[in-house]
Amino acid sequence: MKRFLKAVGALALAVVLAFGGFYAGQRYSERKNGEIGSASPKQTVTLPPETTPDEDVPPVEVAPPDDVEGAAERTISKLNVSAVSEGVWTKVASNTLPEDSGTLTLYTSAEKDSEGFLWDDSQKWVVEIDDGAGGFYTLYDQLVSNGMVYCDASVRASGDVIVTVYASSGAGTVVTQYTKSDDGYIERTVYNSGSVNRIFTSMPDYR
Repeated sequence: MKRFLKAVGALALAVVLAFGGFYAGQRYSERKNGEIGSASPKQTVTLPPETTPDEDVPPVEVAPPDDVEGAAERTISKLNVSAVSEGVWTKVASNTLPEDSGTLTLYTSAEKDSEGFLWDDSQKWVVEIDDGAGGFYTLYDQLVSNGMVYCDASVRASGDVIVTVYASSGAGTVVTQYTKSDDGYIERTVYNSGSVNRIFTSMPDYR
C-alpha cells in the first residue's frame, strides 16, 4: 500500500512539474516576442483628410496684371497746344467728362466724305482731352496700320475719372488706361497681346 501511495505521489509531482515548466516556457516565449515587437521601429502613416464638395475651399488668387509688357506708368502732363492743331484731322467721337474734367475726343487723320471715312492702310489716331481752359492732355498719338482705335470713359466709386484706349490692328491689340491725378493723367498698359496675326475681330469699323 505504501508503495502504491508513493507511486501516485511521484506521478502527481511529475505532472505538476511538467505543467509548471510548460507554463513558464509559454510566458517566457510571450515576453520575448513582446520585446522583439517593441524593439521594431513603428511607422506612422498620416492620411490626408478627406474632403467633400461641400467644404469651403479657399479661392485661387490671380495675380493682377503687373507683368504685362509695357505696364510701367508715366504721367501725361497738360500742354498748351492740341496735337491736332495742324494737318487734316477728322473727329470720330467726342463726349464731355464728369467732374469738370473737360471733353474727350477721338481723332483720325483719315478724311471723311458724304459716304464715310476714306481709310488708308495706315492712319494716325489721337485721343485728347480739352480741359476747356486752354489746356490739352494728349493721351494717345500713334500711327496704326490696318486697324482702329476706340476709347471709353468711366468713373470709379472714388470719383476717379478713367479713360481706356483700345488700339486694335492686324498685328495685335493693346489696351491702355489713363487715370486722372493731380499732375495730369497716369498712363498704364493693362493688356498687350504682343505680335500676332489677327484672323478675326467683331469690333465694328467706323462709318
